[in-house]
Amino acid sequence: MKTVAVTTSSDRASAAAIPFTFLGLQPMLLPCISVESAGASTLAAVREAAQDADLLVVSSPRTIDILWPDGSLPDVEFAVVGASSSRTVKDRGGRVAVTGARGSAQLAEILAPLVGDKHVVWPHADGADPAPLLKLSSSAARFTGQTIYTSVPIAPFPDPVDVISFASPSAVTGWQISRSLAEAAIAVIGATTRQAVIGAGATVAIVAPDPTFQSLAQAVSEYLGAAS
Repeated sequence: MKTVAVTTSSDRASAAAIPFTFLGLQPMLLPCISVESAGASTLAAVREAAQDADLLVVSSPRTIDILWPDGSLPDVEFAVVGASSSRTVKDRGGRVAVTGARGSAQLAEILAPLVGDKHVVWPHADGADPAPLLKLSSSAARFTGQTIYTSVPIAPFPDPVDVISFASPSAVTGWQISRSLAEAAIAVIGATTRQAVIGAGATVAIVAPDPTFQSLAQAVSEYLGAAS
């Protein structure tokens, strides 16, 4: 059985591993990032801005968990990246108006012509792709973009793997603290993560068609099947 390193943070790793298991792969939980939330005053300011928003953009379920851990979402329309973000919002009673299936860049392209008279709030991670943020900030009547968490690189354990899966540039950095990118095939979610691998001098073998671990697991399974 082929082993796949799941390098996302420890609070997300178990859920991220499930699609690999379903496809007959062996996920190895090797977190390469630790998530640090912004301070209480920053989070309070973002919650206040969200109450006044016409559209709240959510690019990952973690945004919801950090800002509204009790599940009480603001009564505004949401635009979300991916099925998991959409599910999280709907499960907590939120109204999803737009879903971007292929990442933040696609979602920004969809929203840009729709927000000329709107206040758009987009809480995001430190190091998020700036291009989608810039596109909406220049398209919306009013735009509030705020960093609400930082992914801090950490060193993974030395367990051997056949494939390394990355969902963020920070995880790429974390892996390199103690391990080499050359030791296994590399699979990624998203253009910014792919660029981080290339920028580190390594080759990306597998790119998920959609920004989900389900899509990544399917792409890894197909790659390993073709390679066997």
